[in-house]
Amino acid sequence: MLIEEARDYVVEKLPYALNPKSIAVVGSSRLDGKVGYKVIEGLEKWGYDGKIYPVNPRAKEVQGLQAYATVKDIPDEVDLAFVAVPAHVVKSVLEDCVVKGVKIAVISTSAFKEIGREELQNELTQFCRDNELPLIGPNLVGMGSPYFHFNCGFIPYLPVPGPVAMISQSGANLLAALGTSQEDHLGMSFFVGLGNKADVDFSEFIEYANKDPNTGSIAVYIEGLDCPEAFVKAAHKSSKPIVVIKVGGSKIGHKAAFAHTASENPESDEYYQSVFDKAGVIRAVTWQEFLDDALALGLMPPLRGDNIVMITNGGGSGLLSCDHFERRGLPLKELKEISPLLFGKIRNYMPMFGSPLNPVDISGTATPIQYRGAVSQALRDPNVDCVYVSICPTAVTDVNEVADQVIEVWNKNKGSNKPVVMECQGGKECHDIILKLRDAGIPAYPTAEQAVNAIVALREYGKILDEKEKAE
Repeated sequence: MLIEEARDYVVEKLPYALNPKSIAVVGSSRLDGKVGYKVIEGLEKWGYDGKIYPVNPRAKEVQGLQAYATVKDIPDEVDLAFVAVPAHVVKSVLEDCVVKGVKIAVISTSAFKEIGREELQNELTQFCRDNELPLIGPNLVGMGSPYFHFNCGFIPYLPVPGPVAMISQSGANLLAALGTSQEDHLGMSFFVGLGNKADVDFSEFIEYANKDPNTGSIAVYIEGLDCPEAFVKAAHKSSKPIVVIKVGGSKIGHKAAFAHTASENPESDEYYQSVFDKAGVIRAVTWQEFLDDALALGLMPPLRGDNIVMITNGGGSGLLSCDHFERRGLPLKELKEISPLLFGKIRNYMPMFGSPLNPVDISGTATPIQYRGAVSQALRDPNVDCVYVSICPTAVTDVNEVADQVIEVWNKNKGSNKPVVMECQGGKECHDIILKLRDAGIPAYPTAEQAVNAIVALREYGKILDEKEKAE
């Protein structure tokens, strides 16, 4: 159901969805494999320290916890109700939640609008709105935050802590992102699956994320954007970068989106692009780009100019980057065009056969000290807006030490507000270094194209901020 702007009472109650002091698990089960079992198991496994109240009218105890017949029977306050019961029972559960004074309700149950039962879904939504009980869902996988040790849903693990707030309609893609976080250290502040998005909207979680101290960027996976005005207003209010991916535009994807989360996409792709332009958000086209952009935007300051200096020990990586920068509309400039003095300074950190053009090829024999010197000179130069560092593991390259040097230089020069992005192309040693760099706050990627896309996103955000400042 539609809203024109984020509702204050919803935004004010969203903290109870990610850091509640107490949870009623309605439909809790004694059978491993059931959603109502996995919710409690996940909460306990990942360290939730609040109170858990199983609700099951046919059990006195569930997983060692006292069970209650209804939410109303719970003797203490309940912040969040996670509901996993058949669709026809949900309304009575919500009525009990209102009587109990529950702060927020999460409905994981399916079989609503996505199978043609729009009237039932709207009835539940209207009831919740009439009683100012925010409803997340239905038809969702769950939500959580590594900062609160909170894993609520049928979700196998939490992400590593980091800056990206992940707001997704798709449970499957959300789970994929959580797996990427575990494997590749895509750090997240919190994540939430919205499912059918019957009540609580993208805009309201965007406003929550904007206030969240752990969030640096906001990533939104969209199957249906039925409240564009609210989305645009929330995006304009956000002081944090927002990257979106919109799916379901293909002929068969349109049908699949409705069957998945009851999302309707009657408008053209040009329409959605106009909404995103108006909102001042960055649009990713592929899933990988979506994740890569979100990480860079969450870790680094915006790129406020076009003067990018690339430092590499591999000419091939430089050429791949040059071509992709040009494809993305942000061609590299020659070093002498950016800063004539920098040309000579960087020359001191490469052999005679190195190339001080741009990319700056300090050769395959480059030492950690040469990397440190070249990166330091580039960051200190007032004409340079961004430093892009690339490394490939030759037999004489100490990849780990190079990463340590880049991290140290970045920490000393954070005040310059110039983004640093790194590419490490190679095997396991490079994967390990990417994790180290990300953990240290530097976005790092395994391919030139990914690194370039991340830098382009930082530049797009810089231009968005320029437009906002002009409008003010």
